This record gives sequence, structure tokens and C-alpha cells, in this order.
Amino acid sequence: MPKTTINGCFYFKASHAQELMEDKTMQPIQVEVVKILQLTGQQFRDFSANLLRDMPFLIPNKKLTGYDKGVTRCLLVTTRNRRDGILVDCQGYNFARYSCYVPSKQSLDLRDVPIDHYDLKLRQPRSQRER
Repeated sequence: MPKTTINGCFYFKASHAQELMEDKTMQPIQVEVVKILQLTGQQFRDFSANLLRDMPFLIPNKKLTGYDKGVTRCLLVTTRNRRDGILVDCQGYNFARYSCYVPSKQSLDLRDVPIDHYDLKLRQPRSQRER
């Protein structure tokens, strides 16, 4: 996966996304986005307001993240229609233990990064009567 240097800051146990945007302690950091988690607008609003809550979409991906040799391996949590997103390093937990606000996804090198589409509706099986 490609690495990107951005101006940002990973916050330890921020409770909501507003915290990530308030402090302007920006510095160059190296990140490697290992997966994009694409949510619905409602899911993203819920996640942004509750960063310390266990999230079902983080659980299967938590072992992909970490910090090694100056590079933070992280997940990009976003929606299809938003330009921004939140980088998450779970450090093995089910919540956003470290998080960083990214105002523009275009600042990240996302070539060949897999996407999990949590924004697609699952097809409901038809009941016996509908057939």
C-alpha cells in the first residue's frame, strides 16, 4: 500500500470528530491507508459523534492498523458523497483509539486500497408468499 505524508495529528481517545477539528496542532505525519470503510451518511454522523464507542465495522479491521517505523497504518472512514474523512488506528481495539480528521480525501494516496461498502443495502430475501 502506498504511504502518504499529510499535515495532521492523531488524537488519543477523542470522543467526537469536533475535537479533531478544533485543535490546529498540525504537523507532517506519514500514513498508510490499508482500507476504506465507506458508510452511509447516518452511519458516519453516528460514528463521528461517538468515536469511543465500539463500532461493528471496525471490529473485523482492527488488526490491520498500527504504528511502525514512523508510519501509521490506518483505516479511512468516510462516505461516498463527502470530501473529508477520519483516519482511524484502532491499535487492536473495537473503537477509534487514535483518530485524525482529513479535510480532503484527495490528499491521500488511495491507489489500490480496498473498499468495504457499508453504505450498500443488503438484498432482503423474499418471503415464501412473495414467490
